Amino acid sequence: MLKALIGLFGIVFISGCVATASEVNTSPQAATITNPNEQTHDELQQAIASLLGASSVVISDNAFVQYSQEVIERKQHKDANGLLIMGRSTEIPDAIQLLKQGDACLLRHVQSTKTITLSQVHCKFEDAQ
Repeated sequence: MLKALIGLFGIVFISGCVATASEVNTSPQAATITNPNEQTHDELQQAIASLLGASSVVISDNAFVQYSQEVIERKQHKDANGLLIMGRSTEIPDAIQLLKQGDACLLRHVQSTKTITLSQVHCKFEDAQ
């Protein structure tokens, strides 16, 4: 009876470890883009705009190529002479991170943790710097 109980405990313990290990492997991790092109650039801009609740955003052509995180600032309003209309901006910029979970690439708004799955973008785990 004692052997059966120990055996049952061992099976439960091992299956618990396997579940924990698989959960670790499927958690999203920092990633960089592997296929930068016009389609992926457009998808990234649209996804970021959606995450921020903006009508549109502008990002560089090499966004997310070297680093998993980008900082997005609101466009400052300027007059005809190029001077800021409302003075200096004290608004905190938004951080957006590219993540890889399994085969999927995700964009996450760091402050709100809202996440969008990307369909055109391919990514790889970010190299440790």
